[in-house]
Amino acid sequence: MYKKVLLINPPFYRLMNSHFNGLSLGLCYMASVLKNAGFHVGIYNADYLNDTKYITQTDLLENYENYKAILGNSSHPIWQEIRNVVEKFEPDLVGITALTGTYKSAEMIAEIVKNHDPKITTVIGGVHPMILPDEVTKNKMFDYVVRGEGENTFLEIARGDKKENIMGLTYRDDNGLVVHNPERPFIKDLDTIPFPARDLYINETERMDYGYIMTGRGCPFQCTYCASKKIWNRKSRFRSEQNVIDELKYVRRTFGTRSFYFIDDTFTLDRKRAKKICQMIIDEGMDIEWICDTRVDTLDEELLILMKRSGCNRVKIGVESGSDRILKKIKKGITKDQIRRAVSLMRKVGLDFTIYLMIGFPTETDEEVHETIDFARELNPKYYSLSILAPYPGTEIYDDVIQSGITLPKEHWEYFFHQSKDMILTLNINKKTIDEFLSLNDDAGKSRT
Repeated sequence: MYKKVLLINPPFYRLMNSHFNGLSLGLCYMASVLKNAGFHVGIYNADYLNDTKYITQTDLLENYENYKAILGNSSHPIWQEIRNVVEKFEPDLVGITALTGTYKSAEMIAEIVKNHDPKITTVIGGVHPMILPDEVTKNKMFDYVVRGEGENTFLEIARGDKKENIMGLTYRDDNGLVVHNPERPFIKDLDTIPFPARDLYINETERMDYGYIMTGRGCPFQCTYCASKKIWNRKSRFRSEQNVIDELKYVRRTFGTRSFYFIDDTFTLDRKRAKKICQMIIDEGMDIEWICDTRVDTLDEELLILMKRSGCNRVKIGVESGSDRILKKIKKGITKDQIRRAVSLMRKVGLDFTIYLMIGFPTETDEEVHETIDFARELNPKYYSLSILAPYPGTEIYDDVIQSGITLPKEHWEYFFHQSKDMILTLNINKKTIDEFLSLNDDAGKSRT
């Protein structure tokens, strides 16, 4: 049985002169479960930076080279900071979360931990290790890979349960062979998981950073650029409405947090449930504001009115493309007319909105990117979130790209970032068009006649 557990979110945006100060909810949930079981737990967000400077997406693209350079520089101050944290906390068990883009950073952290004390057990979880456990397990800096939901798997590791009996675990046996234990079933009742342990961060945080709320897990849709269907098997589970309200009230009361972000893939997937949550916020007289991610085909006027009355001030919707062919190709399951209708309703109700856009799909033409640019200007959102396609492992598009013979830099996972020009997979889009797409941020929120 272990005694001191350190959970780490690797640096990523911070290495691009930006930062991510929001909660790593996966780590916070695991920390809460461990705390309830009596473990001494700390969470360290190595991507945190006490800096309110606004970094544009264009800046991120330009600064992305910094990230790759710092990954190869073990003497950089960020790595020394992590060494200091490990030395001061003295854990005997370290858990690291990783996406594809942050995986190389996670490897650096594991190496730092093992160099400090080889006896420390290192565990990695998150989307990338879950999708590619064989590859990740080859790195001997990691003792275990957690596949799927990590709360119970990590708890059993911490308790010292026999590794052969821990479901959802991948590891090397005594002969160095990779062993995959059976899959762990999804947690049926999400209300049984304690609220995320926001109080266990060992580095500086601000109350505004505590507002991330997950009201459900999973997504039933089939978008080819997203790994969600691989992770959740197209199944969705929801917390009860009362459980969500209880967490909102707890965070508001305990930390003074007023701004919240519902980070579900599609907050309004169940419209009846979303309306009930909004009505409960209104009935409780909660003084909060909030935003959410959702799909245009799950919105109606009654719901949007309730959302606004309950404190919603912005809705983030996935548009992705202004080309009907591309929308169909990526299995988005929506039409441009549905997008126009949802945008019209949000304007009518008085809600600001962000649109997610993406270019760089295989076979996408220069003309189709211009369709996206023109459609974006027609919609004229308050904010844009612009991406260049990164074919992440676990997505249908990743498999399609591999089968098409396109060579991906799989030995350099740090290249897999949806705001990196390294990921342009088609020769049909010229640089001028890409720059015009990225310049949409300069026009965000401007009125047009």
